[in-house]
Amino acid sequence: MADPIVLGLSVSALVGFLLVVLATLLLAKGSNILTRRLLESRISHIPSKTIARLVQYIVLAFGFYLGFWEVLGLDVAALLASLGILGIGVALASQQVLMNAFSGILISIIKPVKMDEWIEVSGLPVTGIGRVKDINLMNTVLKDLDGRILYVPNSVMVNNKVINYSRAGIVAIRIPVWLGSLKNFDRVKDIVLDVADKNPLIMPHVGEEEKRKVNKTFELKAVRRYLEKKLDPSHFAPTVIIKDVQGEKVLVEIKIWTRDISKRDDIVTNYLDMLYAHFADEGIEFGNV
Repeated sequence: MADPIVLGLSVSALVGFLLVVLATLLLAKGSNILTRRLLESRISHIPSKTIARLVQYIVLAFGFYLGFWEVLGLDVAALLASLGILGIGVALASQQVLMNAFSGILISIIKPVKMDEWIEVSGLPVTGIGRVKDINLMNTVLKDLDGRILYVPNSVMVNNKVINYSRAGIVAIRIPVWLGSLKNFDRVKDIVLDVADKNPLIMPHVGEEEKRKVNKTFELKAVRRYLEKKLDPSHFAPTVIIKDVQGEKVLVEIKIWTRDISKRDDIVTNYLDMLYAHFADEGIEFGNV
């Protein structure tokens, strides 16, 4: 009895193809898991994950090739070309896809960012501050302060400036404030320091809990390599400098230091609220521009 024909292919060939596809999917997933288990005890999480996915993609490509070429007896190149997919696939692979994949491998080797680090990527569109949630072969996944998930192509990560706040340990926050005049400027500086000292998240006079976190941060190898050999806490004291003068109005810049950049907006808001209240009590005028 002749084998029934469906869409120009025998039923037995189609069944064999489906079995090969199913086996390929299971084998690809299993190879990913097995590769990660073998590598994670020897290398870090991100490179092992990248290599495991490469192995998975190779298994998938080989399995589908066998399915189309050996089981169905189809010329894969001719099939793709007839569907108009080959040209598109080559164009994508030769440009963004390969670029992102190669960049993903570079990120895994160079390690400019790691999981759970707070970073900011320049370029357009600007990502803002985000926490690294995943690094795969094609993109780096960030979660920003508004809870949005951002998929940043790895080529963007490699070709643009990346600010890593976590590696710095302590970061500065610059706050511009316009004053009505330079009168009582010494008193202004005293108030700036006094208000900063009352905030448990602003260096150098932080609360006990924050002090423990700061010390723990400075013990991290990724942070120590970017610090001076001898850490002087006075370096993190708030400062006030004059940036601009327009008539009687004066623009000053207040620089404060904090460990947790993710709370920057809250720190600035609370600090300014207290600062303006103290200025009002002292009769210090603000200049509007």
